Amino acid sequence: MCLHSVQKEAVRRFQDISIRRKLTIIIMVAVTVALFLVSAGLIAYDQHTFRAKMVDDLTTQANVIGDRTAAALYFQDTPRALDNLTNLVSNKHIVYAAFYDANGNLFIQAGTSQMPQSHRSAFPAQADNYGFTHGLCVLYHKIYHDSDFTGTLYLESDLLEMNQRFRSFAGIVLLLAVISSLVTLFLANWLQRVISKPILALAQTTRTIASENNYSARATKHGEDETGRLIDDFNGMLAQIQHRDEALQKAHDELEARVKERTQDLSAEIVERKRTESDLRRQFVRISLLNQITHAISERQDTESIFHVVLHELEEHLGLDLCAIAWFDAETKNLNITALHIKNTLLAMQFDLREGSVLALADTDFQACESGKAVYLSDTVKEASQFSEQLAVRGFRAMVAVPLMVEEKLSGILIGARLEVYGFASGDCEFLQMLSDHVALAAHQSKLYRDLENAYNELRQTQATVLQQERLKALGQMASGIAHDVNNALSPVVGFSELLSKGDFGLNQKGKNYLNYISTAGHDIAHIIARLREFYRKHEDDDQLQQLLNLNDMAEQVIDMTRPRWKDMPQSNGITIEVKTELSLEVPQLVGIESEIREAFTNIVLNAVDAMPEGGRITVRSSVAAGVNGYAQQVVVEVTDSGMGMSEETRKRCLEPFFSTKGNRGTGLGLAMVYGVLQRHDGNIEIQSEVGKGTTFRLIFPVRDRLSVQSAEGDETTTVEPLRILCIDDEPLLRELVKEMLERDGHHVESSDNGQSGLDRFRLARERGRPFDVVITDLGMPYLDGRQVAKTIKQESPETPIVMLTGWGALLKEEGSAPEQVDVVVTKPPRSRELRAALNRLNFAQRAN
Repeated sequence: MCLHSVQKEAVRRFQDISIRRKLTIIIMVAVTVALFLVSAGLIAYDQHTFRAKMVDDLTTQANVIGDRTAAALYFQDTPRALDNLTNLVSNKHIVYAAFYDANGNLFIQAGTSQMPQSHRSAFPAQADNYGFTHGLCVLYHKIYHDSDFTGTLYLESDLLEMNQRFRSFAGIVLLLAVISSLVTLFLANWLQRVISKPILALAQTTRTIASENNYSARATKHGEDETGRLIDDFNGMLAQIQHRDEALQKAHDELEARVKERTQDLSAEIVERKRTESDLRRQFVRISLLNQITHAISERQDTESIFHVVLHELEEHLGLDLCAIAWFDAETKNLNITALHIKNTLLAMQFDLREGSVLALADTDFQACESGKAVYLSDTVKEASQFSEQLAVRGFRAMVAVPLMVEEKLSGILIGARLEVYGFASGDCEFLQMLSDHVALAAHQSKLYRDLENAYNELRQTQATVLQQERLKALGQMASGIAHDVNNALSPVVGFSELLSKGDFGLNQKGKNYLNYISTAGHDIAHIIARLREFYRKHEDDDQLQQLLNLNDMAEQVIDMTRPRWKDMPQSNGITIEVKTELSLEVPQLVGIESEIREAFTNIVLNAVDAMPEGGRITVRSSVAAGVNGYAQQVVVEVTDSGMGMSEETRKRCLEPFFSTKGNRGTGLGLAMVYGVLQRHDGNIEIQSEVGKGTTFRLIFPVRDRLSVQSAEGDETTTVEPLRILCIDDEPLLRELVKEMLERDGHHVESSDNGQSGLDRFRLARERGRPFDVVITDLGMPYLDGRQVAKTIKQESPETPIVMLTGWGALLKEEGSAPEQVDVVVTKPPRSRELRAALNRLNFAQRAN
């Protein structure tokens, strides 16, 4: 209980006691407080004067001892100073004394100090000072010898005498206070009667009048003070009340006669009012129920939930024994029972009507509902329809059917039934009609909301698709931009490795295998850059898959090529990763692009390695499955790791471009490119993963029966006769590579490092009568690019064929944007067979002309 509540309770109890006790308590409290204040003042004054006297006595003793000890302190006479201190401490109240030299250092001490050192240091040792603390009186007194400051005397005196004096004085004061309180109590009890006696007499008179209703009684007056005047006024008020009471009694008799006359009229009015109030109450209940049902259905969005809430409220508050909502099919003229409530469970078990039942409108009495009219059957026994007979057999004698109209068309019917004949009043029917408008509107809005939600979901999916397509388009455009630089950098790697593998340089088979790996990896990189455009370029139906492939051989090749990543590098960090293969011998060859499928396998294996930072096992399986979508067979390649696994959210998004969980180590393109490879091969990718239990990637490739397969050997054509060839390129390694490839076929090659010097050399050769048979030029060069070179050469020598060797070759071929002066476009990095095929096509064209 809070302090304020306690105070209120104390005031209430004080107000409830008699006035005599109140006066006695007030006098006692006033006298007691006065005595306490006087006693406290006397005690405080005595304590103050005693402390001042104690300080004076200690100061006097300190002066005497200081004078005696001044010379001893000055001359450092310890025995004499100790003797003086000992005499001082022999005083029964001084418990400790000490001398400090002029520097404030302790010189000598006597007695036992009761003061903590930390508190003693609060008083400066080089100043006259005193204080009361820790039950002690502390004094510092400065000592001089012939006007020279020689030290300080420190004294501690107990307060026993002052405490004894305080206890004695307090006891005397307490005794006097008790005696005074007793005397005051006697006097207060005697004197309060002067005030309380007239008041008590007045109170007794008041109680007599209240209990007997005798206004002729009068209070006795005891004096001319305020109480006497109060009694005079009270007696006067009684006289007035007595006069008015007599007048009221007369008026009361007259009023009773008039009331009796009006009672009969009021009785009739009351009966009419009760009937009206009953009607209003029922109407209010119906309106409240309508509001309650409207509020309940407004919180729901699905139609079935709305219908069930409406039927529940009708059954509970309107007392319907059966209520149902049937949805109307305008085409078939049928009623589909969407919601049904039957109060009596035994009747519900016997009734054939269920949710989902279908009634033909012709088998009911509800035909008028089509035009928006309600149907009321006071007794179903008298009706001839099949539905009315079913209700009558089950005991439902009265029924109401209210149409649910939406845009002036019947959408459904609200059905209510009761067991009693004539069970529905006009107010019930009106209420159901009002309710039907709200139910029909809520059901219609629910349908609109559902349609809007579906439209919104479709729009959101469309937006996501468009956004994804824009990201893919940006990726492809970025790839087109970097294709030239990447292909220039790869050209020496691919070209020279190819020359080394085909030449006689004393390499063993292992070295040649390594060169083949380098060449294959280079071609794969070039193909990756070219294929990045596939993210936004529509896949044409006539795109040809190139080679017959054995996926088992490719899987083993990828495992061998990635060995440094899954074996050597982890082992250097004390981590072991084991790769196991389970390859089916029944896997048939299939048509595909070797570099793309090898890249897909490589990405999956490297992802598996990254998912096992602590080591583990990778299993590569191949199998044959039944075909789908018109294919006879499918080849399934599974890569399973025992790594960290993926959450469901990550699994759903891992195929999106730019989505990565590797931070700065990942680009988010690996699995997206794998997905693109499978799409281009009409295949599919399935992913199974669980956090902490590893991941399985399942790559499914269809086995095609007929496809146009371009053989690699078909590119090897007969070498043409030796030609004089001019090679213009700003990359020195690329010029050297092209020169080496062409000279191996017996051609004479001259090179130039920019467009202008190439033109100069071309013109000089013509002037000397030894023109070049073919000009090979790069597209992107500083100052004078390949387009300008080709245009100038064609203007000066239209018969000279021009080959454009560029990193944008694939893009120029696809978009048809190659310069019209260029006869053949070759994509970097160049291969010997591609250059040879290009020269053969030029030679064939010249012969045809």
